[in-house]
Amino acid sequence: MKGHQIWHANMTPPMSGMWCKHWKRKMQHVLYFIILYFACTQHSVLCCTSCKLTLTSPSGHFTSPCYPQLYPNIQDCKWTIQAPPGFIIQVTFVDFDIEEAQNCMYDSLSINNGESTSKFCGVTAKGMAFHSAGNEMILTFVSDFSIQKKGFNATYKHVAVSLRNQKVIVPQNQSSIVSISSKVSIPTLNEVTVCFEATKYSNRTEDWKAFSYWSSSSDHFSFGKTASGHFVLISGVQCDLDTVLPLLPNGEFFIDSFQQICIVWNSLSDVLGVRTKSIYQNISCPGIKDLSIPGQGNLILGTYEINMGPLQGDIYNFRLWSTAMDSATLSNLSCDEKGNIVNWENEFWNIPSWARKAESKLSCGTSLPTIPSAEPTTCEKLAGVCQATVTSIVTPSTTTNTHPTTNTPAFHATSVRYVTVTSATTTMITTNMTDTNSTDPPTPAGTFYRISITVVNSSTNNETTVQSLVYSWLNRSLQNWNYTIFVVNVSIKSNERSARDLETVIMKSKLQNNGRSRRDASNLNTESFVIWALLVYNNTNNITLQNETIYQKLYEQNKTIDGVLSVQSVTVYQVEKCKAEESPSSYHWPVTSPTVTQIIQCPKSPGNYASRTCFVGLFYGDSHWGPPDHKNCTASAGALANELLNLTTGQKLDAEKVNDFVQTLKKIVNEADIDTSLGSTVVNVFSNILGSSDNALYTSSSEALKTIEALALKLQFTGQSVSISSPNLALGISRVNTTTYSGSTFSVGSQSNNSDFQIDMEKNQTTPLASVVLPSTLLSQINESDKYTVSRAQFMFFNKVGLFQDHLSNISSYIVACSIGNLTIRDLKEPVKITVKHTAPLPNNTPRTCVFWDANLYKSAGGWNKTGCDVSENESSDNETVCLCNHLTHFGILMVSLKWTDQLAEDKVLQYPTKKDKKNQMLPAS
Repeated sequence: MKGHQIWHANMTPPMSGMWCKHWKRKMQHVLYFIILYFACTQHSVLCCTSCKLTLTSPSGHFTSPCYPQLYPNIQDCKWTIQAPPGFIIQVTFVDFDIEEAQNCMYDSLSINNGESTSKFCGVTAKGMAFHSAGNEMILTFVSDFSIQKKGFNATYKHVAVSLRNQKVIVPQNQSSIVSISSKVSIPTLNEVTVCFEATKYSNRTEDWKAFSYWSSSSDHFSFGKTASGHFVLISGVQCDLDTVLPLLPNGEFFIDSFQQICIVWNSLSDVLGVRTKSIYQNISCPGIKDLSIPGQGNLILGTYEINMGPLQGDIYNFRLWSTAMDSATLSNLSCDEKGNIVNWENEFWNIPSWARKAESKLSCGTSLPTIPSAEPTTCEKLAGVCQATVTSIVTPSTTTNTHPTTNTPAFHATSVRYVTVTSATTTMITTNMTDTNSTDPPTPAGTFYRISITVVNSSTNNETTVQSLVYSWLNRSLQNWNYTIFVVNVSIKSNERSARDLETVIMKSKLQNNGRSRRDASNLNTESFVIWALLVYNNTNNITLQNETIYQKLYEQNKTIDGVLSVQSVTVYQVEKCKAEESPSSYHWPVTSPTVTQIIQCPKSPGNYASRTCFVGLFYGDSHWGPPDHKNCTASAGALANELLNLTTGQKLDAEKVNDFVQTLKKIVNEADIDTSLGSTVVNVFSNILGSSDNALYTSSSEALKTIEALALKLQFTGQSVSISSPNLALGISRVNTTTYSGSTFSVGSQSNNSDFQIDMEKNQTTPLASVVLPSTLLSQINESDKYTVSRAQFMFFNKVGLFQDHLSNISSYIVACSIGNLTIRDLKEPVKITVKHTAPLPNNTPRTCVFWDANLYKSAGGWNKTGCDVSENESSDNETVCLCNHLTHFGILMVSLKWTDQLAEDKVLQYPTKKDKKNQMLPAS
């Protein structure tokens, strides 16, 4: 244990007053090999993993060796994290516990951000985020031969520092749009220039719009394409542009790589200017003269219209000016030329995080500037004042991911050092050392303050020197005080950004200081520097520290810094708490202080808990929620589903057991968040249940079908589609865009081992066992309100018929089901086409009837109904039957009945249910 005497090979402990030189040499070797043996043995027993890695993925995580177990002794690890040019690296320590010592002299983690190297130990870095100066960050971890701790768990992410390094995916659903910020005000326009780049990655020929500007529920300015060609719309007048566009043979201008277009209009003329591929051309458009585009509207990427879809592609560098540029100006247009109405910057847009896509080869992409280090990196530069542990601001966290901050500024995280100021009369600054064997979690008790300090130099223009002087001045100013203050971060702001960023600080300061401001941002000059500092006050004694008190301490008592810098102004405001919000649905997070992890009970899983941390940004001092960690809320559901899978595998279940299992699955599906992993387990449990006898399944069949339906509606997945297959049940789900819907296809074929099935959501199956083709006009008859609720199409395939028992019919075939969201669709102009192979060839002239499962027949026991479905005799054969149906119900199953009498048909025909009735109807075929 450190702090006590340890005998090393080069030490000579006394023993009865003397020591034989011969035995001294012997013991030196013995002790050396003992130490080496225990170090190597312990390392090999605990874990042997490589910890010298180069990480290049866009995001990921890494841990100290053996985490969360104790890290081994004698470690020398190195992680090199690399990002493409134009990106920085954000590393966040979700957990951090390394042996603590002065100057981190034993075990430590060092972070080289490309500009400076900082060393950490104890629990200092827990919950903190750090950024690289460029596109590489190097972290090294070393441990000695004694005390071990848990180590650390860290996540990393590539961050595009500006919108110029990101393209935007045009939303394909009206429920999520990309629009200009509410802070952007568009005036009435009599002339305009718009430039943007776009890609198109679909060969579909539907009408589309790349952008549209709406005012008073009308489109007044847009660019798009119809069957007639490309056009620009100005206040109701459509101008065709194909004659001045370099089109491909297929008539398209945009391709899968970015193409730029600029459009110029002036109300004094009926001529438009168009620039593409360095060529400027004029085109006449009668009717646009003397028009105007009304102001105060909303600009979106894509369109609001129902009969025209958005561009299926990406948009980049959209800029809008209120002037008509001439050809010479456009030819010299640079990336730095900002649109005076709308520019390609984060503050001009509201963009969902999923729509942002970072790329390293965009035409106006930027590399990161080199920012000088804001912190001295050695103890010598701070006159021996070194990093200390601040347990008051560290909170235990179970969060496994970091909050993706898309708007990260182009600055790197500076060295983070904590200084505890003693309240004694002495002037020394002491480190707050904790017991290295303590396992008690630290408690949060810090209040954060963001401070802006404007200084004017008299003898230096070196930013690094200015930062160092201000950092030391802060420490001196805050010592020997009745309040314990920690300096968390110091950074310098260039004059180019200072005025704009300082306005936000001043506004917050005014609100918190009864309207008083300490600074006029317009006073910035070339000799002034704006330094931002993040402080935390350890208010464990519940003594409030006012902003005014910090201001008086720093400004009114300190007019100069070391005779070199003159303090011109100080602005102080308290960092706000994370606001209460609901995310995801039913998870209600209360107002929470920065660095505190909030723990709430799972909404649908009593006894389990979700957690979420309120983070504080090092640069802007803003608080923001991290991602919610609700894995424990679904973990119990996953564990229960796995238990059901084990209990049902290879078992012959009676009716009572089947009912018990179905009821448990119903509870899981209704109450848990269903991801693809849990969904796959549930599907396989149902597959096992379907292997039971018809008698065992009969009583529970209705509940089982409803639960499978609910599973298909709730399953959460990424990408365009997802499929889950099992020996007796297959499930496929694909996303649906109601504005550009052109039909769907679903087919199922056997895999080579014949144990489960291969699902295809396209048209790649050559000999499927069953297939469903939904017509392109399927959604044309549903009302507009229903269109907004549709986001997916669900398909199911049953290898067993035990859930569809109609004792008056003989059904022996596969069953395939399809539905669109939660809608009932009927009376279709174009029929749904269902093809099902027979389990055995049918004799010639064998009667067959296409039917669907009507769950409301026979007092809701269910039965087969043929209304609205016909056999396509020309397309059917002895090996398969093709059915054409004019409806697609809430839960449609399609089959072929081998025995069906006219009297039976009359008994079973019912009127189709309404959506309000929520009747489950299924169509069969064989």
